[in-house]
Amino acid sequence: MIELSQVSRTYLEGSTPVHALLPLDLVIDRGSLVAIVGPSGSGKSTLLNLLGALDRPSTGSIKIDGVELTGIDDDARTRIRREKIGFVFQFFNLLPTMTALENVLLPAKLAGKKDAATVERARQILGRVGLSQRLEHRPDQLSGGEMQRVAVARALMMDPPLVLADEPTGNLDTHTGQEVLKILTSAVDGRRTVILVTHDPRIADLADRVLTIRDGAVVSDVRTQKNAVA
Repeated sequence: MIELSQVSRTYLEGSTPVHALLPLDLVIDRGSLVAIVGPSGSGKSTLLNLLGALDRPSTGSIKIDGVELTGIDDDARTRIRREKIGFVFQFFNLLPTMTALENVLLPAKLAGKKDAATVERARQILGRVGLSQRLEHRPDQLSGGEMQRVAVARALMMDPPLVLADEPTGNLDTHTGQEVLKILTSAVDGRRTVILVTHDPRIADLADRVLTIRDGAVVSDVRTQKNAVA
């Protein structure tokens, strides 16, 4: 599903280079749940941004679902993000003037899909995350957990083979976070991979694989036995 070869990322702070991610070789299987853990500033979000085609590596190559990201132009990268990757962010990133249904439909709208079947799919996904009665509510009329459910539904709208979640439970209480986590873990199937960046060890315990990053380097790569969410 994902192949990284000698991928690194270096930024400049003034004239000083900052090695946010050291050269990394990594293969992630299709249909797995992967947790990326580590302290703040370790390189977790840098890696996630590279996997999501939101940033370009300083060195190396990245393949997502068989597509080489490194040499393609911005338009092609936008298509990859739209068709192959769903994003879930800590702060939800919902458009405040749109309803829950409209937010979920946004990726399809950007792809030029506006037919009745597309709207029905959005309704069904919102129903699966427990929001069938909140379709017409705007973000300011929803709780934090409901907003994150909308964000997860939006990430799944285009049925992407890869879902990336950056601290998806970071702004939620324990119970609500567990509910959102259930939805994300249930999205993993034979064709879809979910990768979560998290500080929460309970989330890491549920993953098929845990990558620990420190100072820009992967210091541990452990394959685990996935447990059911209590």
